[in-house]
Amino acid sequence: MKKQSLPGKENKEIFSFSNLEFYMYLIYNNKYKREVMEKSIIKIVNMSFKYKKEDYLFRNFNLEIKEGSFTTIIGKNGSGKSTLAKILIGLYKAEGYIAIDGYLLNDFYMKKIRREFSVCFDNADNHFIGETVKDDLAFTLENLEYSKKEMTSSINMIAKKFKLEDILELSPDKLTNSEKEKVMIASVLIHKPKILLLDESIYKLNASDKKLIFKVLKEYQKEYKLTIILITHDLEDTLLSDNILVLDKGKIVMYDTKEKIYQDEKLEKLGFNLPFIVKLSHNLMLYDLLDKVYFDSGEVMDKLWP
Repeated sequence: MKKQSLPGKENKEIFSFSNLEFYMYLIYNNKYKREVMEKSIIKIVNMSFKYKKEDYLFRNFNLEIKEGSFTTIIGKNGSGKSTLAKILIGLYKAEGYIAIDGYLLNDFYMKKIRREFSVCFDNADNHFIGETVKDDLAFTLENLEYSKKEMTSSINMIAKKFKLEDILELSPDKLTNSEKEKVMIASVLIHKPKILLLDESIYKLNASDKKLIFKVLKEYQKEYKLTIILITHDLEDTLLSDNILVLDKGKIVMYDTKEKIYQDEKLEKLGFNLPFIVKLSHNLMLYDLLDKVYFDSGEVMDKLWP
C-alpha cells in the first residue's frame, strides 16, 4: 500500500493505508472527529464475516450506536449476538470498516480502543486473576498506572456503589455466582470507560443484585456518558435500555427505541414475549386505568394506588 502523509506534516510519513482507510483516518482523527462522533461512538460500514467453511453470518452489515446510549441486542441462539461482540472487541477479524470512538478497529489502534472499551462475557470465573476481590479491582488501575492514593479512592468508591465492602478480602472462589458477576462488572467499570459491553453476563445475578447493577449502569450513563451495549436473550432485561436491536441470522430485523419496539407486533412473531410490566400496562390501558406504558412496577403501583 502506498504511504500517505498527514496534511501540514510535510515529509513526515505515517503508517501505510489504503485510500479508503486514509480517508476514514482523516474523518475520525482531525478537526471533524467530534462532529462525527456526536452522532455515533460505534460505526460499522459494509461488514461481512463468516466462520471457516461456512456461509457468511454477516454480509454488508451496517450499524451505528450513539455515544451515551443504552442499547440492548437480543436474538435467539445462532443469531450472531456473541459473534458481533467478539468482532467489536477485535477477537474476530471481519471484512469492511468498523470505527470505535473515532478509531479504526485495527491492530494499530487496538490498545487505545481497549483502554476505553470494557467487556464482560458470560463466564465470570474466567475473569478473575487476583487472589482477592480487591486484587482483581486493582488490576486494571495498576495497568493504567494509577497512583496508590488514586487506586485506594477508586476501589473504595466502586466497592460502595456495588456493595462489595464485606467481600473485598475474599478469594473469588468463595463468592456466590451473583457476587462474581457483580465483581466482574465493577472491575471493568472502575476506570470509567467510554463503552461497556455485557455479553450474557448478567443472567446469574440474583434479583436484588440485578436491580443494583442496572441502577449503577444508569448512573454511569448519566454522569459519565457511558455507552452501554447489553447482549441478552431475555426481553425482561431491556426495560432500562434506550434502544433495542433484534438480530436474526446476522441481520438486523428491528432497531428502534424500546417504546416503539414494544408496540411492534413483529416482536412477538419473532418469538419474544413482552416484559411482564409492559404487558400489564397494555392491559390496564384498555380499561383506562393507565394512560401510558410503564417500565417500572413501582410506578404502576403508585399510579393505581396513589
